[in-house]
This record gives sequence, structure tokens and C-alpha cells, in this order.
Amino acid sequence: MPRPPGGGIAITRKSQCWPLPAMPHGAPLVLLLLLPWGSHSTTGTDRPSSCPARREEPAEGRGQTCQRSCSQDRDCSGRRQCLCDGDCGLSCVTPNRSCPWPMRVENAETRLAQASRGFGALLEVTCRPGFKMSNGQGMALSRCQGDRKWSLTAQCEWDLTPSSFCSPPPETDNGFHSGASYRTGGEVRYKCKRGYRLEGSDTIQCQENQEWSGPAPTCRPRCAVPAQRSRVLYQGRKLWIQEIPEGQVQHGEIVTFYCRNQTQSQTQTCNYPAPSRCFDGLLPLPACYDEPTWLQYTLFPKRVVSEIRPC
Repeated sequence: MPRPPGGGIAITRKSQCWPLPAMPHGAPLVLLLLLPWGSHSTTGTDRPSSCPARREEPAEGRGQTCQRSCSQDRDCSGRRQCLCDGDCGLSCVTPNRSCPWPMRVENAETRLAQASRGFGALLEVTCRPGFKMSNGQGMALSRCQGDRKWSLTAQCEWDLTPSSFCSPPPETDNGFHSGASYRTGGEVRYKCKRGYRLEGSDTIQCQENQEWSGPAPTCRPRCAVPAQRSRVLYQGRKLWIQEIPEGQVQHGEIVTFYCRNQTQSQTQTCNYPAPSRCFDGLLPLPACYDEPTWLQYTLFPKRVVSEIRPC
């Protein structure tokens, strides 16, 4: 690989080379792996081998917002290009957009690793004397992402000797945790996947006995309301299904449907409530519920069972 003046490292993009400054003394090898991210564009259909697969949930857990997924430049609109954006994988980003500067990081000094602060640029985060990152390092690199934010690094904390650490925090089904500090006093935060609701505390802390302060929270599935052409009673309001956000309710919530009283004559027909509870992604329809046809709903909306008089 050619070396530019000054001892830096050259990276190649579309047959051009840009010099990067020499890495600070003692920079861990794993940080060098960040360098190719954001430096590849593609006009074909193959993803560069150095670009990881798209992993939105870990990216969101670290505060990154993934841009539109792509496989080639023509998948993107305007001046956006299909570039490698870390855990977000190949994404449509505007390469000439820049991340904020100056950048303040608590208990640390920051310095641009190169003149640019645009997409893919690197920022050195160096802990002040008396502080270290939870992984024991004193310096890390942050990268300018496609969402115009610097990627997160581990926090700089008091360098306590001897240090006490907890084992990795407990996992939770259908969710994930963020926060790299497993040192005494460190905290991790849990989030659920889309469509799931978190039950329990969203944070746990590493205690002095090197045990976590509690178990991981639970992530329950939400329920889709399995009706289309009727009103239901939800959270004390009578709503058409389209008025319920995303047509979904939370685990444990009750939705009341309306059923027709079949024991009376047609001229005296009325409705009565039939409640159903959402449990782990399933909201069963009451056996008595009869979904109106499209013609009934369109031509005779006032005759829909939810709209007739109550019994």
C-alpha cells in the first residue's frame, strides 16, 4: 500500500487516494477497522466486502439513525450516494454533509484526525488525566455518520484502582441493551424491538458487589386489531379501527367489540359489548363478532352493528 508523506495510511476510493494522518501512539487495532466505513461507493449490484450487513437495532441502540438502504448509487435520490455507514450498512448519504464541530465530550479532549469533518471523517476522543474508558483505553475514534452525528465512544470515567466490573448484563428476548460501562456504578439501558413494549425498569446498574441491580426487563409483542369495518371501545373512546395508531394496541390492553343480539326480531336488533384482551401479540375476536361486509359498511354504515342502539 503506498504511503503518503508524513507516515499516514492511504485508502482508495474510485481509483483515488486520500492520505489519513498517522494514528496516535497506542491506538488499538480494532479502531483501525473503522477507517474503511463510509469510504466505499458502488455503482454495481455487489456490496463491498468490507461493508457489514445492515444492523439497524444495534445502530439505534448506540443512537445512530440509519438512512435509506441501497445497493448502488442509482437507488438514491438527489446528491446522495450509496456508501458504507457502519452498522447501517450500505445507505443513501450525502457525502458533503458535515458533523458538528467543535464537539464536547465529558471528561475528554477532542481533536479532528484530519481537516475534514464530513461523512466518514474521524474524531479523536482522548480521556483527560485521571480518567479512562470503561474498556480500559484512554483514547478512541469517533466517525462522522450518515445521520450527521459522531458515533458514540465509551465514556471517560474515574480511573479507580483496583477496578471492579460486573459480568455482561442479562439479555432480553425481543430487545437489546446499550451502554458499554460494566464498571461499578455503570449503567446499561434496554430498548425493545419495534412492535414490542418494555415492561419493568429500562436501566440496571453495576453494584459494588459486582452484581447487576436487577433482572432484564421484558419485551411483550403488540396486538393488531383483527377487524376492519367496525368501531370498537378502546381506552374509554369509541373509535373506528383506522383511528387507532397503526391499528395496534399494547400487551395487556382491552379492546371491546360489539356483537348483535340475535334473540330479538330484526326490527328490535341491538348490540352488546364483548371485550377481548391483548396478550403477547394476539387479540382474539369474540366468537359473537360478525365483521360487516364491504357493501354493508359502504352503503349502510348506520346499520353496522357498532352503530345500532345498545341493548
